[in-house]
Amino acid sequence: MPPASRPARAVVRLGYVGGAHLHFGGLLAAGLASPTADVVGMVIEDDELREAMRRQHPDVPVYLTAEELYDDAAPEAIVTCATNRLAPEVVAEAARRGVHVMKEKPMAATLADAETMAATAARHGVRLMINWPTAWWPAWRHAKALIDAGEIGPVWQVHHRLGHGGPPAGFDRMDPVARVGWAWLVDREENGGGAAVDFCSYGALLSRWIMGQPGAVTGVGGRYVKDFFTVEDNAVLVLHYAAGHAIAEGTWSQPAMPVSVPTMIYGARGAIAITGPAALAIRRVGDEHAEEIAAPDLPEHARNGIDAFTAALLRDEPFPALTTPALGRDAQEIVEAGLESMRTGRRVGLPLPSFLG
Repeated sequence: MPPASRPARAVVRLGYVGGAHLHFGGLLAAGLASPTADVVGMVIEDDELREAMRRQHPDVPVYLTAEELYDDAAPEAIVTCATNRLAPEVVAEAARRGVHVMKEKPMAATLADAETMAATAARHGVRLMINWPTAWWPAWRHAKALIDAGEIGPVWQVHHRLGHGGPPAGFDRMDPVARVGWAWLVDREENGGGAAVDFCSYGALLSRWIMGQPGAVTGVGGRYVKDFFTVEDNAVLVLHYAAGHAIAEGTWSQPAMPVSVPTMIYGARGAIAITGPAALAIRRVGDEHAEEIAAPDLPEHARNGIDAFTAALLRDEPFPALTTPALGRDAQEIVEAGLESMRTGRRVGLPLPSFLG
C-alpha cells in the first residue's frame, strides 16, 4: 500500500517498566482507559507488588524483566515508574530498541542523570516526556496564558508550596504499594534527596516555565519531624533572578491543612492565585475585587499524561512545554543547587558544572 493511503494508527502499544513510584497504579489505570493506548504488559521488580498488580489487573501480561517485555510484547512506547536512580538505565534500554519513554516525575536523581537521559533519547531518535501531574491542571496553563498576554505585567515572584504527611512510620510493614513506594523515596541514592526532590521540584518547574532559569538558588531544610529516615522532610528553595525571586516549598510533615494554600504569581501590575486544578483568581491594579476564573478545559486528547503522551506520538506533535526533557532538566538543576545550598549553607550559582561541559 502506498504510504499516502495507509490508515493512521489508532493506538500506541504501551508497556510499563518499573512499578516503584506511588503514581504507578493511577498511571496504569489511565493507560487501560486511554483511547489511544493498548497496554501490552508491565514489568514489576518486587515479587509481592508484582503479584498484587497481577491480581488487580489480570488481563495485563506481567513480565519479570524489560527484555522479556520488549521481545514478547513489542511495545512502541513505555511508561516508567522505576526509581529516579534507575531512570537512565530504563531510558537507555528503551532507546536502543527505538521505544519512546514517558518518565514519571521528577526526571532523575541527579542533574548528570537527567542530561544523560536527554542525550540518550536524542542520540537514538526516540522521544522522552517527563510527566508532572500538574502539567494537566488547566489552571497552570491559563495562568501562563494570562501572563503572556501581559495581564499582570512583568512577573517578579512565583510562590509554590506542595506537600502532605509524608512517609508513615512502619511503612515497611504495610501493603506492597506503600512498602515499595515509600522505601525508595526515603533513600538518598534512589531518589536523589527527600521532600526537596519530591515536592520542591514542582515549584522549580513552574518557576522555570514562567520566569526562566534563575541565576542562583538558596536552600534551607532538614529532617524536622520524622526520625525513621535520613533525608530531608522539609525544604524551601529560593530562586534568585535579576529582577525577582521565586519560592518552592516542599513538605512531608503536613498531615492536615485548615485552609488550602494557593500558588501565587506576582507581577508589577497585578497577581494571580491558582486555587485548584481548574480554578484561579486574578486581581489587577485598579480592580476593586479579584476576578475568579474557571480555566478552559485542556484538549480532550491531552487531559492526562498517558493520553497526551500517546496522542502526541500518534499525531507526531510536540509534547506540552511543561513535560519536555529541557524543562525537566532545568528543574533538576534548580533542585540540585538547592540541595547543595542546604549542605554548604551558601547560595549556589547557576549553571552548575555539567558533564556536558
